[in-house]
Amino acid sequence: MSMTSRRPALRLLFPLAIAAMVAAPAVARADDAKDCPPGSWFCGETKPPEKGGDPPELPPAQPEKAAPATQPAPPPPPVVVYQPPPPAVIVQPREAPPAYYYVPRTPRPKKEWGLNLHLGGAMMGKGRDGDAGMALLGLGLRYRPLPAAAIEANLDFAGGRDYNGYRRSETAITFNGLIYLNPKSKTQVYLLGGFGWSGAKAVDDRGDDQTYRYGYFGAQAGAGLEFRLSKVVALNIDMRGFVRGRVDDSRRTNPEFTDGTGRSSNTSGGGLLQGGITFYW
Repeated sequence: MSMTSRRPALRLLFPLAIAAMVAAPAVARADDAKDCPPGSWFCGETKPPEKGGDPPELPPAQPEKAAPATQPAPPPPPVVVYQPPPPAVIVQPREAPPAYYYVPRTPRPKKEWGLNLHLGGAMMGKGRDGDAGMALLGLGLRYRPLPAAAIEANLDFAGGRDYNGYRRSETAITFNGLIYLNPKSKTQVYLLGGFGWSGAKAVDDRGDDQTYRYGYFGAQAGAGLEFRLSKVVALNIDMRGFVRGRVDDSRRTNPEFTDGTGRSSNTSGGGLLQGGITFYW
């Protein structure tokens, strides 16, 4: 072999020698750790790893479970407000009162009293001398137990010229009943009727001033209006007709009326127009 062919071979041997020197310690350490036959370059582990070595193998992975369905959130607990109990009250037992039974009463009509003052005039015709006429002034006490009914007592005084032309003065006491047709109205229509006594004194002042005295009993009836101004005051106006006869002892010997033919009579009549005011309580 020539020198030229040796040089390349030497160049290859020198690096191989260095590599062998470097690999020898590593192979020795590998041989200490592993159960490998001498001179083996590759081998597997034959001993279990010591404690404190590599971590143990993990168990096989379990299949994931399906997530449960979403449940609605539970409602919040109720709010409880604590209030302290009221203080204890000691009640003394009492006997129960007797049962009360209410019985409604029928409302009673309002009762009224009234004082009536009135004046008026008598209508008896022109008379024999054409100057007959009398004025009247009086008062009455009225009791009204029902809104639609009343009774009244009157005392009247009259004066003037009578049918014979005599100067006359007369006093009368009468009792009347009144029926109100519309008692709930302010303007009330009423009917009246009653009876009474009267006494008269007549003086023939045209001659010898002879005096005559008469006594009468009679009846009257009429109608009127009452204007209620308030609960306690009312105005009234009415028209009354009357008829009466003498009851004195001289009625047979001295008749009151005698006509031209000689016929006589003790019966008379006429009308009264009067108005007044009534105070109620």
